[in-house]
Amino acid sequence: MLFVCGKSSELLPEALVAAQQIQFEEYRAQVLVALADKLSQIRTTQLYPLWQNTLHTLSLRTRPDLLSDITALTPVIFALGGEEAIKKTVIAIQDVSRWWR
Repeated sequence: MLFVCGKSSELLPEALVAAQQIQFEEYRAQVLVALADKLSQIRTTQLYPLWQNTLHTLSLRTRPDLLSDITALTPVIFALGGEEAIKKTVIAIQDVSRWWR
């Protein structure tokens, strides 16, 4: 893939931005899954701002697309906040789904 010569952490922010631009949800999710494992291994101080920007950009899409993207990026959520972050994410999604019934 794109991670060669030990430069993967330098390329991750650019790759993440490029992935967010993919219009077709299935392809975007596949790329995000591939990036999520690498992203989850970088320092939290570097990862958090990437996550903030990514979440904002992805939130501008449809609700089903956002849910797919969040699922693909679960390793990032776990890296940032552990099991508690995963639980809170699920609860937040459930709350919002109840509001829109």
